[in-house]
Amino acid sequence: MRLTLYLVLLSSIGTRSAFLSDILRSLKKELHFPTMLVVGDSTACWNLEPYENDVPIISWRGMRSAYLKDTFNSEMLALACLQNNSEDALKSLYSSLEGIRDTPTVLFASSEEQIPDLLLRCFRENMLNVLALVGSSTEFIYSYQPFPAFRVVKRKVEEVHRYFVPQLEDLGGHTVTAVPGNVIPRTMWYRNAEGERQLAGYVHTFIRNYVDTINATLKISWDLVPEQGMRHFTVFRLSKIQHVDIPMGIMALYNETGSQEVPMEISSWFLMLPMESPVPRAELFVKLGLERLLAIMIVVGLVLGNAHRIELGLRPTWRCYYLADKMLRGALAQPIVLPRRLSPKLMFIYSLLLLSGFFLSNYYMAYLTMGLVHPPAVDRILDWDQFRLLQLKVLVVREEFDYMSLLMGADFMKAYGDIFQVSNETDFQRRRLSMDPSYAYPVSNTLWPFLELSQVRLWRPLFRRSYDMVLQPFQIMNMPLPRNSIFRKSLVRYAALTRETGLYPFWFRRSFDELVALRKISYKEDAGNPYCDLKWTDFQFVWLGFLAGSGFSTLVLLLEVAHYKWHSRNAAL
Repeated sequence: MRLTLYLVLLSSIGTRSAFLSDILRSLKKELHFPTMLVVGDSTACWNLEPYENDVPIISWRGMRSAYLKDTFNSEMLALACLQNNSEDALKSLYSSLEGIRDTPTVLFASSEEQIPDLLLRCFRENMLNVLALVGSSTEFIYSYQPFPAFRVVKRKVEEVHRYFVPQLEDLGGHTVTAVPGNVIPRTMWYRNAEGERQLAGYVHTFIRNYVDTINATLKISWDLVPEQGMRHFTVFRLSKIQHVDIPMGIMALYNETGSQEVPMEISSWFLMLPMESPVPRAELFVKLGLERLLAIMIVVGLVLGNAHRIELGLRPTWRCYYLADKMLRGALAQPIVLPRRLSPKLMFIYSLLLLSGFFLSNYYMAYLTMGLVHPPAVDRILDWDQFRLLQLKVLVVREEFDYMSLLMGADFMKAYGDIFQVSNETDFQRRRLSMDPSYAYPVSNTLWPFLELSQVRLWRPLFRRSYDMVLQPFQIMNMPLPRNSIFRKSLVRYAALTRETGLYPFWFRRSFDELVALRKISYKEDAGNPYCDLKWTDFQFVWLGFLAGSGFSTLVLLLEVAHYKWHSRNAAL
């Protein structure tokens, strides 16, 4: 009797192994999985010896578990034997697939009555790609349809053309809950004419269109959102406590949220500084900007001056007075006394002198014109010491200040910690959006384009971006999702598609018009006409130079007359 039972058991295991081999071959063609994870006592369900040399197998026969997210990806295939100690095997499976719940999984149950409960538990654990088989049956395979309502699907194996059907292509109107932050310009809420709360911002547009593509209904959990003071940090904390599918917020990768991230943007973190006062127009006439050309002017003058002497039959010289007498007049495009006989070589030298003089004259006029239209700053802020010398402050919120202390280091905060002033969120946002020049503000590439665009109507911007005082040159901005979110892979794919097609940049730019319409931001305009004609005081250095030059020329003339008379008196004697 025992021998008969033993032969029946061996026959059953052999049949199941052959059946499993056919299933695995079909799944290999469909999924192209590079690795298999085996959970549970597999000897009670199958024999995987034919696959040991084909696909690497990770086996947890002792109901152990491992955190595979950092080493393996969701392209592997998971097999779970639930014949014996099914509860331990399920716990090991859930723990091993932490963070990669979309891994294709095949469950081997002991009976058909056990399958609905197993699939429902997988659904509650956010595992959508699940198949179930009855250990001794080779006829049917089980799966489930999660949306819009949970339903077990029973299919004949011989009629299956695709084992794992995409579950997020059509949710049949299933409700997707979201919690928005109030971080401009990503999400911002307002009340319409009827007093109902509405959302705007490019992140809201992104999520709303994504929900439409999967045929779902977007529900905003307004009961979790206060009227004022909402922050993206609060949004992600609420997502952990409450049942929220998608938190509408973006934050830098450095924040530890214990969730899965969807890469959204590449940004940087820097200071926006109040524009320095412009250079007075009177000083523009003496700021020639020829310092870089001075060396080449001297070299050209020496070369052409000695060429002139050689042409006249004289020896080369390095005497400066000759350079000042002959070459300076040519460099200033002034008339030059030509010799009686004009040789081609001399004419070529004089033409080069005049050409260089015209070039320098035009360079000076172009520089002066540019300075009068767009005056440069007097003392451009380039470092923190200069920032402190001007007695400026950086306005920050508490969360950013704490991270800044960690990012910049203890030595930096000890040396420059007094520069930063911590404020509450409401006051900080109000001052930064209104561009209060009393402070400098940390800003990222997300908000700065909007602030820069709001200044296009100004004759001179109120703030500028600092390329020298950068807090973090490179930031990866992510949308953290709740733990084991079923939407992560779908959202990553959708975000990549919207960037490639230009939809995401378009929604980003359109958010500025929404901000203007909601009066969250406005174009900054000059109070009056900033243009005025040049005044006498603008030429003060010109007049001083003219008077000094005229006085010096008069003195030289008097000295020459005196010298001439003295020389004539001595010659007469």
